[in-house]
This record gives sequence, C-alpha cells and structure tokens, in this order.
Amino acid sequence: MSERTEIVTILQPAGAVPHPSRYTHTDVDGDRLLISTALFDDGTPGIYFRTDPNGSSVPLTDLPGLIAQLQVIADASRDEAEAEGGDAR
Repeated sequence: MSERTEIVTILQPAGAVPHPSRYTHTDVDGDRLLISTALFDDGTPGIYFRTDPNGSSVPLTDLPGLIAQLQVIADASRDEAEAEGGDAR
C-alpha cells in the first residue's frame, strides 16, 4: 500500500482583507456569517460579506452589536484604503 500526501491550499477570497475588526457569527443550525473589510482593485474601500450556501441568521437581539461592528469594519476599511493610497470615500 502506498502512502499518499495531500496538500491543501487555502486562498484568501477575492476582495476580502483579513482584519481584527471582522464580525463572525454561527447560527443555531451551524451556518456561518463573516463580515470583514474589503478593498476593491481601484483602491475603493468596502465591506465583504460571506455566508455558507444556506445563508446565516442573526437574532434580532444581536442586531445592535452587528450594526456597531459594521461601523468599526467600515472605519477599518477606510483606514486600509488610505494606507494603500486609495480613495477612502
């Protein structure tokens, strides 16, 4: 029997910039949500959203924290764009 080695490479999703300001959530049935900073090719800052194929539900009780974190993510995205010399609108 021969030994098999498998190499797995995980690529960063297009547009996503890993940042400590990100918001992550896993709903009651295990579906995940990620919201992070994004930087478009032209240097424009943005917000990146990713969910599992089924989407992810956030309870209304968590909404104030999610909204507050969206502003933190937006500010971080603007800062990243400025650091890259982009348009921080």
